[in-house]
Amino acid sequence: MSATPSRLAFQIACALAEEFFGFPDSDGRTEVPLESAALVAAGRLDLWRDWAKQPATTQELVGRFLRVRPNEVGSHRRFRDMARALRSDPDSSYALPPDVPDTDVRTVVARHGQRPLDLVARLLEEAERKYVQGRRPLPVAGPGRWGFGWRGESIVELPMTVKDARVEPIPLDTTAAIEEVTVTRVALEALAEKIAHHRGERPWQLEILAKLFTGLRADEDVPVRELLLKAGGIRLLNAPTGVGKSVLIRLLAIHLASAGIPVGIVVGRVDEAAETAEKIAEDLAVLGVDLRCTTLVSPRRLAEKAAQAADDGRWSRFDALGYGCALAASVIDGPQPGKDEPCTSLRPLVEPVDRKGRPAPRHACPYLGVCDRHRGLREAAAADIVVTNHHNLAHGIIPVPVLVDGVEVNRLPALEFLLRRSAVLLIDEVDFLQSSMFDAGARQLALAASGTAVELPLVQLDADRTMLLPGEDRDVVPPLTRTRFLADQFLNYVLEGDVWLADARPAAAGTSRPGDEGADSGWHLPGSRDDLVLKHLFGIDDGQAEPVPEAVYEQFNWLFPDSRGDRAPQLPQWLGDVADQLTLVVSNDTAQDHFREIRHRLHELLAERVERDDDRREVVNVLLVRTWLGALHQALTRLTYAVAAPGVEMPAARALAEQLGTVTQHQAIPYGQLGYLLFGFRVDRVDDPRRGGKLSVQALGGDPHTTIAQLGGTVALAAAGVERVVLGLSATAYFPGAAREHVRAGITYSMTDADQDAFTTLAGQAQDELSQTTIRIGGRSESGKTLAVRELGARLWDQHLDAHLRDLAANDEDRERCMLVGNSYRQAALLAAGIVSRCADPGWVAVVVPRSGPPPSIVLPEKVVTLTIDELESLPRKHERVKVCVAPLSLVARGLNILVPGDQRSALASVWVCVRPPTSITESAELFASVNAYALGTDESSVDPVGMWGMQRTRAFRRLFHILTSDPRFSRLSKELKAEAVAGMLVDMIQLAGRARRGGTPVRLYLVDGAFHDPRLGTDIPSLIRYYFANLSPAQQRGLSRVYGTTLTSFLDFAGIDKETM
Repeated sequence: MSATPSRLAFQIACALAEEFFGFPDSDGRTEVPLESAALVAAGRLDLWRDWAKQPATTQELVGRFLRVRPNEVGSHRRFRDMARALRSDPDSSYALPPDVPDTDVRTVVARHGQRPLDLVARLLEEAERKYVQGRRPLPVAGPGRWGFGWRGESIVELPMTVKDARVEPIPLDTTAAIEEVTVTRVALEALAEKIAHHRGERPWQLEILAKLFTGLRADEDVPVRELLLKAGGIRLLNAPTGVGKSVLIRLLAIHLASAGIPVGIVVGRVDEAAETAEKIAEDLAVLGVDLRCTTLVSPRRLAEKAAQAADDGRWSRFDALGYGCALAASVIDGPQPGKDEPCTSLRPLVEPVDRKGRPAPRHACPYLGVCDRHRGLREAAAADIVVTNHHNLAHGIIPVPVLVDGVEVNRLPALEFLLRRSAVLLIDEVDFLQSSMFDAGARQLALAASGTAVELPLVQLDADRTMLLPGEDRDVVPPLTRTRFLADQFLNYVLEGDVWLADARPAAAGTSRPGDEGADSGWHLPGSRDDLVLKHLFGIDDGQAEPVPEAVYEQFNWLFPDSRGDRAPQLPQWLGDVADQLTLVVSNDTAQDHFREIRHRLHELLAERVERDDDRREVVNVLLVRTWLGALHQALTRLTYAVAAPGVEMPAARALAEQLGTVTQHQAIPYGQLGYLLFGFRVDRVDDPRRGGKLSVQALGGDPHTTIAQLGGTVALAAAGVERVVLGLSATAYFPGAAREHVRAGITYSMTDADQDAFTTLAGQAQDELSQTTIRIGGRSESGKTLAVRELGARLWDQHLDAHLRDLAANDEDRERCMLVGNSYRQAALLAAGIVSRCADPGWVAVVVPRSGPPPSIVLPEKVVTLTIDELESLPRKHERVKVCVAPLSLVARGLNILVPGDQRSALASVWVCVRPPTSITESAELFASVNAYALGTDESSVDPVGMWGMQRTRAFRRLFHILTSDPRFSRLSKELKAEAVAGMLVDMIQLAGRARRGGTPVRLYLVDGAFHDPRLGTDIPSLIRYYFANLSPAQQRGLSRVYGTTLTSFLDFAGIDKETM
């Protein structure tokens, strides 16, 4: 019987581990440590100190393996499960030791009689064949009628001219590897001077470059005269905002491309990518060189960006991005395709069946190979410089077949496309790319619904099972039926009031009270209220600093069926009875609902230990929710593995796998240190047409920290078969303690922020007129923030902004503007409303509103300027009278260049942080980042990579447990978690202030919210900065001083820290 891709991958991992770590046993057989094989499968050979010494041919084999390995094999838990299955697999090249119980297995025994790498090569041929079979191009639609849309709402009739049409793949040959690149300062300055000469303009790029190189330093404070960039891992260049990193990237790309080295550039947003490509193309044109630069944009964004270009009058960009759809003229019924055309999702209206009895799969549009929608993809495959954006690099897919080194592949990841084409990759705002991967990896879909019409992939998947053969269906049925049972019943229990996700129980089962509709809103992680169980059942106070004792940790985990280990700990009788009831509650063996009886039994078991009725109700609820969602987490994990088999043509399976992370784009390292997908659950209630609700799940996968650190190493090997030169640039790539942003690699080059008075941090709090107290927003209930934020805007104008703007008008008229930030569109609108109520002219105020969907329900005068984030850079040019711009912090902290018209200087003079940024450590993405960052520790390679990896997994679970058992309120978090939150907050503030530092202009950063300054609860910024800085190692303190200079001094001065005495 042919081995499955997962079984092949398991054997290949064992063979590679045999080559690297195998040893002879007493009988002369070769034993392979199971943990070492799991390390190889997880893509973590970077932890092995001798990995860099391996021959290039061996590293290429590992890269080929990681490219075709199903993600499930990279899960530590799943890998061990597969090892136990060797007992019933006589055809495997490895076996379990015969006299060792499954729970005690530590090694597997080789029984293949070959050299390990010869076995790897042979198995890889079969695995790669299956990989290509699973990604073969779709059949092409022919003449006749075809449907598209989720339910096939539209019908298109294709003419006879498309009979036997073929979609020609895009040819893509992998660029040869380059070990290192050296670029001198002299060469770049000569290039900048040459461009200026041909343009007949002042050499402003040369001036910027000269200042940048004058400040750049390598290790040990050595001035930089050349950039030496080596393949493997990532090199980091950290320099302040506004000193010319974008100019450096463009000149580097032109210089390298002129030397015959293809270059990829990655910037934050699609607009930045288009602008960067346009500037490079203009420079190439004036130089008169035959080089091509193009933008690689997701086809799904083209229509939106083309329309935006037309609105702005950028017709050359419109020509580059715009396209027409040939299918539109052939639609005979239903809506026209728009923005997300059915390029690969046409289905025959009368579905024929193949010889195996399966319905016909979806088909590709016959015009796919010549359509202008994909023109940019074809151009990128042959371009010398390709520019794309962060999201497309991390999660983009090439929807057109690609001929990769002569092999035709469908749905090639954009990451692989770029790494194969580019010998050098330049990434701007690399820390933001890493941070956004935590958010972009958080995908969601609906699991169950009641009383509302919702498309449910699980229901569709059940219907699509008719397409499967019995041998395939048997793997899908168990996890699918269990997932549907757990999801549907849990939603029923919540809507009936039997359990609840919020901190307070609903008024009564089946009833509602005002505000209950949102009571269960927000993402809920299994275990997010474990602190309550520990407090009442184990006597562990959530405020204690010491870690939970190991014995309690093991007993606690044994309570819940999904978290039990192989061996049961010693449990008191009553706790064992609780565990038995929790096992029974998620069982469906009797096909009857015993939920309420089990809940009553739990109340009886806990009556003596939790005497107060209200406390006991909460504890029992937490136990039931934790058990149910933990079981659902487990079932979903198994289901995503089951439906991801290559070659299974089920639309719902593809949607499920993509949404829940089985098909991740950073698949070389598919999981973080937890070793599995992290799921969050949410219930949204509805009242129309009848009372009901929807249960959704959000999945987080991948390992953004290691993926970025290994982008030119392990990731490039898996994508392109060779290591690549990768240079990441940012103003905040190095910031120890910032879980999302700190890049896990050493700084190669840095420019100290040495300009005196360039960055000043100031208190900007406003006083309430009646109480004469500082207006505080952070820490208030949501219901109390509306009036407070509006009042803050009004008082801020009276007490600060009016005088501040008058001073700017007198001394720096071109920069008579300031930016105010809140935490949401609504808060931005409320701040604007408060300011408008006090200022002389509403036309002085602009507020950022959403691109789509309803604007915040705040009434503003007609003269107030409203604009989207895409229009913000044109503010000084289009709205000259605006003096105050208000926006959500998350939108404006990065990438925006709001410049004085006709100048390179920032049009903003100050930034005002009006509301303390949220620090929701229990939100899925924040928790994931914190767990991963803490687990990695120093993340250095070791002679014992398995021991290092095991320590990281232990740290990950400890951190997860610490967060889940903590009170999520910021004031109640441990100082360690507060310091982590503050580190991330400081990064945001440095980046935000950078919007006013373009062209070397000085900036004043004002902290307005009274929550920044109130020391009573230990949440004030000065005391938290002091704690954060004091707990850094001396090396980290020196690193921050080296990188941030006067910016760091500004924060330390604000916190009352004398840096010289530390």
